[in-house]
Amino acid sequence: MKNDPWDTLDPPKVSESINARRVDAELRWGLFWAKSVDDKCLFVIQHDKEAAPNGRMPRLEGIEVKEAVGPGGNGRILVFGLNESVHRDLFHSLCLDIVSCVSNAENEKEMVHKALARTWRWHHLLRGGRDHRLSPEEQKGLIGELVVLERHLIGVLNAADAVSAWVGPLGAPKDFQTGRVCIEVKTRRGGATPHVKVSSESQLDESGLHALFLFVIDLDRAPADSDIGHTLTDIVSRVRNTVENLDAAAVVALENVLAAGGFRSADDYSDMRWVEGSVRAYRVTNGFPRLAASDIPVGVSSVRYEIALSQCEPFGLEAEEVERFVAGEN
Repeated sequence: MKNDPWDTLDPPKVSESINARRVDAELRWGLFWAKSVDDKCLFVIQHDKEAAPNGRMPRLEGIEVKEAVGPGGNGRILVFGLNESVHRDLFHSLCLDIVSCVSNAENEKEMVHKALARTWRWHHLLRGGRDHRLSPEEQKGLIGELVVLERHLIGVLNAADAVSAWVGPLGAPKDFQTGRVCIEVKTRRGGATPHVKVSSESQLDESGLHALFLFVIDLDRAPADSDIGHTLTDIVSRVRNTVENLDAAAVVALENVLAAGGFRSADDYSDMRWVEGSVRAYRVTNGFPRLAASDIPVGVSSVRYEIALSQCEPFGLEAEEVERFVAGEN
């Protein structure tokens, strides 16, 4: 590989340390080529604690992404590590793409957000297997978020702000966030047991928020060869057209989130149509059946659990009330 930035870096001699060199002294952000004590190639992004990501990290074959304490306990670092040297060229290309992507970020939080968003795009692009389409469960999840974006954010916020609020595919713990108001979206089969699955202790944790809402959408596959319902591509096209009509510039941001969520326009989803059922909204507040990070013992993480919708009914509310919070009227 020509111009390999790790060729001139030696591994450090001290355990638990790294040897690093700044990517470009002209860049505003602290981006570094680095090597670990075991001679592993690293790409490091230095940032303040306030800019630290709190969602799940993307994973690529042979490449690990993790958050760590900065050198000497100062600040934080986002570390991209190459576990398999056979992917060194690919890793270099990913790092250069991230450098280009974050160069015009306005602050550190946006810089870290952009770096992870770009990595999620690579994650979905490089997913293994011959069929790169989203699985049925992944399609359901993306459709649910698109439904909420289309009906309850676009029009309540301007198009650019509505799209910017959609952060779930970028690895954030909640699907939507605007200011201190968040929305989590769950989809389920209409005839299934009335439960929804929660995939982390952060998803329904309202700590530090003004308000957190849960939307539950019943979504079923249409019978084979049926022309009822809509495909994922139909729904994406509809939302894309709406955004473009309101603010053509916001379409670029929408495409970035869709790509991070694994959607590619070239993929054919015509063999799978979806029929929407009931949509319910709940406010997650004191007494709501959920686990929060403060409920979890130290050392326990990545908690998964189910909640019974019957126990959520006292917290139900009309979608219009959620929209008032999104608009900043409550």
